[in-house]
Amino acid sequence: MIKNNLLFSIILLIAIVLAGCGDSSVSSTDDGNQQDIESKVDEGNNEEYVINFAHVVRSSTAKGQAAEKFAELIEARTDGRIKVEVYPDSQLGNDREITEQMQSGTIQMNAPFTGVLPSFVPQFQVFDLPFLFNDRDVAYKAMHGELGVLLNEYLSQQGLRALGYWDGGFKHLTNSVRPIEKPEDMEGLKFRASQSPLLIAQFRALDAGGVSIDFSELYTALQNKTVDGQENPLSNIVSQKFYEVQDYLTLSAHGYMGYVWLISENFYQQLPDDLKQILEEVAKEVTEWQWEQAAANEEKYMEELKASGIQITELTPENREAFIQATRSVYDEFMEIEGSEQLLEAVRKASGN
Repeated sequence: MIKNNLLFSIILLIAIVLAGCGDSSVSSTDDGNQQDIESKVDEGNNEEYVINFAHVVRSSTAKGQAAEKFAELIEARTDGRIKVEVYPDSQLGNDREITEQMQSGTIQMNAPFTGVLPSFVPQFQVFDLPFLFNDRDVAYKAMHGELGVLLNEYLSQQGLRALGYWDGGFKHLTNSVRPIEKPEDMEGLKFRASQSPLLIAQFRALDAGGVSIDFSELYTALQNKTVDGQENPLSNIVSQKFYEVQDYLTLSAHGYMGYVWLISENFYQQLPDDLKQILEEVAKEVTEWQWEQAAANEEKYMEELKASGIQITELTPENREAFIQATRSVYDEFMEIEGSEQLLEAVRKASGN
């Protein structure tokens, strides 16, 4: 009887100890999980993100200045949770190479000019159509309206997101051979063009040659007479000092150069919602500032060009119309691209037509 009671007591004691150990284990595990969760939440709230913002132009341009302004504002508005490293002047490659690095995740941001993007989204060739926009206001309305919405959908399929569209200005012609006043003056000249097929088609329509050369190599190509001329807005002609190796400037305004301010879609989706909101607010503010700055700089650029000694030609209304008619065939080539009619309709609406 005593043995039975003793055995019972031992079994009861073991059961109590095991039960206590089990409770302790559960409690410890629950507390640990809770602490881990709280730790992850805190870490998420305080996590820092770094944006490598690479582009190909000088910091002195409106585009370069806007990149610096974005870096300053976003770091201030996020209390340093987003930091931006800006790499201007093709330090990390040309626009195409930078955009490819965005897709692979090594660079988070770029603002390539629209002539580079057809390599990724063929529909961006709409910007390579000659005499597409009548003025800056139409360009802004189109890019931040229906045209931009349509193009942004194509960008998302490439892992890219547009934060806004920046103003590069209207393109003009320079060359080292002769003044250009009418389409016939283009015959036989070789002009640098970007990778876009429609820009090469544009020069072909004017009986000139279009040669694809990286922007970072353009000054040397002009200097060595690899090409006779090039097309760019005044900002690039001045900041890159093309007037040093070109004798003639024609204020043709035959094309428009816009910049698409891109962020990696994958990187954007990693940001918490509060940082996404701040990013979009700052992007809107910087975009509006960039357009104002670009327009204000035009007068200064003209003064510098006049002082440089380059011979400047302005098209008469009749000769401008002759250029328009001479390049109509480029639109026929564009119509072969999927969605082209819808894109042109969006431009017509922005123009009020």
